[in-house]
Amino acid sequence: MPRTRRGIFYVCTAMLTVLLLGLWLAAPHYAGPTNPLLAMPTVALAAPGSSTPTNSGQTTALAAAQRDPEAFARAAWQRYQENVHGYRAVLTKQELVGDKLTAVQEIELRFRAEPRTVYMLWRQNADSCKRALFIDEPEYIDSKGRKLARVEPNGLARLVVSDIIMPIDGAEARKASRHSIEYAGFGALFELLEKYNGLAAAEGNLKFRCEGKGEVDGRPTIVMVRDLPYEQDPEKYPDARLIMHIDEELLLPVAVYSYADHDGNELLGSYVYTDIELNPDFDENAFKF
Repeated sequence: MPRTRRGIFYVCTAMLTVLLLGLWLAAPHYAGPTNPLLAMPTVALAAPGSSTPTNSGQTTALAAAQRDPEAFARAAWQRYQENVHGYRAVLTKQELVGDKLTAVQEIELRFRAEPRTVYMLWRQNADSCKRALFIDEPEYIDSKGRKLARVEPNGLARLVVSDIIMPIDGAEARKASRHSIEYAGFGALFELLEKYNGLAAAEGNLKFRCEGKGEVDGRPTIVMVRDLPYEQDPEKYPDARLIMHIDEELLLPVAVYSYADHDGNELLGSYVYTDIELNPDFDENAFKF
């Protein structure tokens, strides 16, 4: 090949290589799980006979829960606090309000950590409200220091007013739910679990254990069971038996069943979370009423 043609060939080859490399660098690449919850670090669990946490994988979440249920629950809560800044999920709940069980309600739940915000939008069997928004900010506190929620009424009341502001722990709120909107979601479930575990433990009344594996919405879970002397003091304790399913991979409390008896026959409330999306990119309208 003549020297001039060979030179042109080398130059063209080099240019083509650079072009292909540039296209490869500019193209989007798969960088692991698209759902942030699958990319979160594993919780630090202590190996058997050791107080030193390990992430070697040899200590499974189930083994840790069986060995020390309280430490396992705290570690899962810490993992949540460090890694979850917001989420969207579907909450299916049923509660004993007054002396009647509500219908099974389906709610879209949106949550963000800063500022702490809970937005609930009823999809099925809305009772007294269709939407409720709580933001832990001064504008949602009244002159008496009470926390407030903005609510869109359901039914005939909607014909009179489009939305109202009401105390989250007021009489009207208690007619609609056993717990205020502030206590909806994963963080609140962990918080309440720790609160009443600590109270019962201090009085020598805590019975908290892992009962093995379960399943919620097709995903494997770790089943935690707690028994409290609810029948002796229903004002102090929230239930007689609590069954909590902690997702084995996500380490989130994806289902909670609360009972007034230790046999699990008298339901006080059931709360099941599905279609979970952690740390989504909420747009500016996601928490607008």
